[in-house]
Amino acid sequence: MDLGKKQILEVARIKDFGAYLTEVGEGEKTESVLLPKKQLPEDVTVGMKMEVFLYKDSADRLIATTKEPLLEVGQVKKLKVNDVAK
Repeated sequence: MDLGKKQILEVARIKDFGAYLTEVGEGEKTESVLLPKKQLPEDVTVGMKMEVFLYKDSADRLIATTKEPLLEVGQVKKLKVNDVAK
């Protein structure tokens, strides 16, 4: 799994709070990442493939999102500063 990039992952198991995704085609699925429930499609099933973006949350946990990122790791783009803190 590549942090900061979009990729296709497979739904390995579904819980009340979301679904755990793993890499497609991996024989022994060891590493998984959570896709929160609010981002799951209603028809989600185990084995379904989904395009997601991987990032780390404030607790340093790897999380998946279906939201489109502004840019990915290795890309350069001009962005607007919204706020500056001292």
